[in-house]
Amino acid sequence: MEMELLGVASTVLTTRPFVSQARAMARLRGDADYGLAIIDHPIVTLTREELTERAAVAAPQAMRHLVDR
Repeated sequence: MEMELLGVASTVLTTRPFVSQARAMARLRGDADYGLAIIDHPIVTLTREELTERAAVAAPQAMRHLVDR
């Protein structure tokens, strides 16, 4: 979100358990509609292949939010 203040389009990648916190932070920063790329939790224990699958889910969401900005 800090990058947006500098004029750089950005999005936040979050896992499902943290969506409400990410949305609350966006509201507090004055942008309740800030784009989130949401993936399943957890990510720490995943293999490279599993992380690649999560990235494939996140990428189109992130691109959509970046283009719509």
